[in-house]
Amino acid sequence: MEKAELLFQAYLSRKQIEPFELKEEEAKNVGEKFSQLLIEKEGLGGYKVTKSGIWGVLTKPMITKGPLELWFDTHKLEVEIIAFAENGRVKKTYIGLEIPATRFTTWDLPKHYMIADDAFAGRLFIGKEIEPPYGHFKLFLNGELMGEGSPDYNPLSVVRPNQSGYISCGAFIGPVKVSRGDLIRVEGKKTFQVKAE
Repeated sequence: MEKAELLFQAYLSRKQIEPFELKEEEAKNVGEKFSQLLIEKEGLGGYKVTKSGIWGVLTKPMITKGPLELWFDTHKLEVEIIAFAENGRVKKTYIGLEIPATRFTTWDLPKHYMIADDAFAGRLFIGKEIEPPYGHFKLFLNGELMGEGSPDYNPLSVVRPNQSGYISCGAFIGPVKVSRGDLIRVEGKKTFQVKAE
């Protein structure tokens, strides 16, 4: 089975796989094939961008306004501004959560594994609609303050021409580890909470 298909089957079965041998020069091709398989199966819902500038696709089922199901054994949690765009034009922005996941059994991998694994796209939780200036936010997990910060980017400059759907524009709090049963609360100009299931 080719590498993109291995990742796709791991995604569908919600099972992590041992990292396979992957050369830097083949990672982009594997990632593009994996993304295409995801879109063909579930439809394109949007995009995510990482701090290191790697882009991934989000399928329609990955995106939720609740409940928030964690699909894999290990997930991380980041607070982000999420843009809703049509053909590169930002129509709305939200405060929300990006919940990366990896199809591999470890996060401790070179950057090109992230490129192959759809930028570690997992779930995207759409919180409350918000308009700039966005202000300052705090992230609480089960009542404990995990971090705080303010977005230092403008979604208009993150969204690329011709992109449509929900676009998670980059973490400004996190990542922190999140598990099933955790109560997540984000406080700021808009406040919301959701339980991970």
